[in-house]
Amino acid sequence: VHPETVTLASVSFTPNLVLAGVKSLSYCANEQATRVAAAQGADEALLIHPDDKVLEAPTSSIFWASAEGRLRTPALELGILDSITRAFLVRELSVEEGNWPASELTGAREAFLASTTREVQAVAAIDGQELPEAPGALTREAQDAYGRLTGEARSS
Repeated sequence: VHPETVTLASVSFTPNLVLAGVKSLSYCANEQATRVAAAQGADEALLIHPDDKVLEAPTSSIFWASAEGRLRTPALELGILDSITRAFLVRELSVEEGNWPASELTGAREAFLASTTREVQAVAAIDGQELPEAPGALTREAQDAYGRLTGEARSS
């Protein structure tokens, strides 16, 4: 079981064109990104393309509330994994997919990671900057949706 919140540190990452969107058996690059983030004092990495576009966490999708309060996530065309959990949340919630600069997360009120193993986990801070709501209303909505998917109700 994961803690209620996680902290992230940005790590520059270039997706491999051949493996873009593929869930492979080699997690070496992902593990290294997590080690780089840990050296910066964070729990997990937030992969950022060298052209400053938000990608994903090493084994999770990222979602956040824009400054306007809209739920956003990176577009699949960036080479991120179209995971079952991500696809479900995009289908169930009102989510904008796009090519967002890392600065987009600076104004986020809340963010969360989502994966089958992590489920929906609130992000408390990115690059040392605390998010105002962790977890926030959109994170709770995603947790409820995930609970419907798995048949488990959230306890709080």
